[in-house]
Amino acid sequence: MKMKNNAKTKEVENMRKFLVTISLVFLSVVVMYGYADAISGVCSNCHTMHNSQDGASITGGAPNDQLLNFGCVGCHTASTGPQDTNRGPAILHTTSPGALATDQGGGETLAGGDFYWVDNGDDAKGHNVIDLPNVSGADGNMPGSGLTPPGWDPVATGSSFVAGQVAGGEATWTSQLTCAGQYGCHGDHSVAGSFPGIQGAHHNNAGGTASQATTATTVGNSYRFLWGIKGLEEVDWNWSETAAKHNEYYGEDNTVARDAGGLASYGSRDTMSFLCAECHGVFHGTIDSNAASGSPWVRHPTDIVLPNSGEYAEYNNDGGGSAGPYSLEVPVARPAVPADCTNCSTVTPGTDIVMCLSCHRAHGSPVNDNLRWDYATMISGGGATNGCFTCHNDKN
Repeated sequence: MKMKNNAKTKEVENMRKFLVTISLVFLSVVVMYGYADAISGVCSNCHTMHNSQDGASITGGAPNDQLLNFGCVGCHTASTGPQDTNRGPAILHTTSPGALATDQGGGETLAGGDFYWVDNGDDAKGHNVIDLPNVSGADGNMPGSGLTPPGWDPVATGSSFVAGQVAGGEATWTSQLTCAGQYGCHGDHSVAGSFPGIQGAHHNNAGGTASQATTATTVGNSYRFLWGIKGLEEVDWNWSETAAKHNEYYGEDNTVARDAGGLASYGSRDTMSFLCAECHGVFHGTIDSNAASGSPWVRHPTDIVLPNSGEYAEYNNDGGGSAGPYSLEVPVARPAVPADCTNCSTVTPGTDIVMCLSCHRAHGSPVNDNLRWDYATMISGGGATNGCFTCHNDKN
């Protein structure tokens, strides 16, 4: 009788262990897939303990910070396709996506474009980040500008920004553009270097099948690790973008905050255009030369509502009498970050926002100035309905 009770007790204990194991496996799956964009998997895919194996360097050179096998670009490079072998979204392709304006966007590059062209020697076609393998410290950010970005305004964004001020607000840059950190776009601008600037963010990314970054209080919970910036991340970084499935960008109708006699003064520091203003503040300053009349324009406005009048009311629908569907070539920002792409295919003039990325790619493109289309082919009266004429459709 005692032996039978012992067997039954052991059976119950085994069943309890089995259920606990299954629960832990299920929990790990939930955690992993609830945060699909956070790094998961084999640690050695990204890290090394000693940077040596059989007397040879694992990284091919000096050890990296955070015991990483690769630098930023090393984890985000692929020959073709949307990602590298370790699932990093590919922002540098080693095979040319092409040389035409159409060789960017879904199926060719990710949302930010590609560093391919600038890494192959054409400074006008991308941000020439020092982390890129073929960009040297002698290169400037654009021809003739040295290390200081064009349109740099050291006081435009201010030092009180949560992520710290780019380049420490120095009048003339003493270091070249990096992926992250003090001289970079991503991560924490208060610390030097790409590795320290992005430290920990990949493990803390508030991801998911479509990650809604509405808090933006840390690097990890901000849009694409751009600390303080809000948005909605499409699950495959726009590689398979459609009018109904794409990144969503946050914007604000912010004309009041612009000083007619000076440069940009942003009340809101969480929009995509503010990110660009951190390095190119002059381009976000006074948008007209006469504040009273609002005309003539001296630079294209950003963080301003797409007017619900005249040609603008027919966004992407030339002569149609109302706005057409969302244009992947000329995207708009939203006044609130949507939770998903249920209504992503529509654009509402009078509500939706013109931003820097309406015309430019963040990383690079096959067109000068990181443009989404070839500006030289925009001919007034030429009948085109793309590019500039997506919004300015009375001018074609």
